Amino acid sequence: MKKIIVIAITLCVLGASFYLLKPEPTQSKNKPYYSGEAVNFNGKIFIGSTNSGKFELFALENGSIIRKTNVASNDQESKEFYDLLFEKAGGKLFVYLVNGRYLYKYDITNPIVPIVVLKIKDNSWDWFTRLDKVNGKLITIGSKGTKIWNNDFQVIDSYAMINNSVLGSVIFDSQMTFVLNTKLNVYNTVSREKVSEYSIAVNDKQATRGLISNSDDKLVYFVDDKSLKAVDVAGNVKKEFKHTSTVGYDVAFSVVNPDYIYFSDGIGIVKIDKNTFTPVDWTYTTRNTPAGSWAMGLKTVNDGTSEKIVIFNGSNILVVDKNLDNVAFYESIEEDTRPVENLFLNVDKNRGAAGAQVSVVGGGFGLGEELTVEFSKIKQTTITADQNGRFQIVLTVPSVLPGMTDIKATGKTTKKTYSTSFKIE
Repeated sequence: MKKIIVIAITLCVLGASFYLLKPEPTQSKNKPYYSGEAVNFNGKIFIGSTNSGKFELFALENGSIIRKTNVASNDQESKEFYDLLFEKAGGKLFVYLVNGRYLYKYDITNPIVPIVVLKIKDNSWDWFTRLDKVNGKLITIGSKGTKIWNNDFQVIDSYAMINNSVLGSVIFDSQMTFVLNTKLNVYNTVSREKVSEYSIAVNDKQATRGLISNSDDKLVYFVDDKSLKAVDVAGNVKKEFKHTSTVGYDVAFSVVNPDYIYFSDGIGIVKIDKNTFTPVDWTYTTRNTPAGSWAMGLKTVNDGTSEKIVIFNGSNILVVDKNLDNVAFYESIEEDTRPVENLFLNVDKNRGAAGAQVSVVGGGFGLGEELTVEFSKIKQTTITADQNGRFQIVLTVPSVLPGMTDIKATGKTTKKTYSTSFKIE
């Protein structure tokens, strides 16, 4: 079963101060699709994505991908959804959604009329950004780590080392957990201690990466910016296939033949024999789909008659069959990249000593705009606003003289600047 955590929103917002300015226009562009889910319900393939900040639900019908619904978050604390997870139960189709502060469950059996059946928040001020399932249990991934929930929606276990700063993770079994960032780290799930690590090839530190594993061979599979790898719990590479791209994204097991694995590397996807680690088939999605295609997230699903592979393909969502021939695609529509809200800056604390960490969430910039973040007039980083004009980051209080200072962010395109005060102790 696939366990994928994609880098997302960083930390929750507490005790905030903010500075407001009127939004101004920037340029327009197509919204990207880089991750999502797929499920077969009553013989029909449904595809979901939250990459736009809204929950978009699609259905594969008569050779076309049709958008069925487009649900926005109406919460004042967070106006966008970050992740989704499908669930089939009692003859119905449900979707879990997180928007940072809240965990939602919608009944989407009638996809045209989604119905909210659950809305809860965590009292520890966790900021939920990802969802998955482990051994049939729902898990949330957020600023406070990974939490495992029972059927009564009570937290029964947690893992602080798996949080929304990691790119991917998989809870392998009752003993081992793999966590992927710039390295692949292996932890004992009982002691929470790291037992091994493996350095991955990284050209793009912002790339989404997936991990998969099964209980048969006790290996974890992932693709980095050099190759597809199979690694054991000791951090040893047991199998490797070097791809032709400079970046690697996602991996997925075949749902109809356990001997096959699919992986994406931007320029296309490759079908690999899991036993020999040799390619069986491949396709360059950049060549046979609309301009701007870049293969990232992958999902495999059986529609009841054959396997389909859903590719979150940058400018579109693409579905191919087991032979990697095109079945259908949904082309992204142009979106307005003007700021959608007033500028703001929220911090989880407004004072601290040098070396302390501060969680910062801001918004009101141009959608996808490049930003510069400063702390006490010292440049900390350059970051890109998301598709809702927001950003999230953890800053370290600089070693400067104690006193009042500020945290400031500036947009490269809009030239907008906002700041909030901070006392260095």
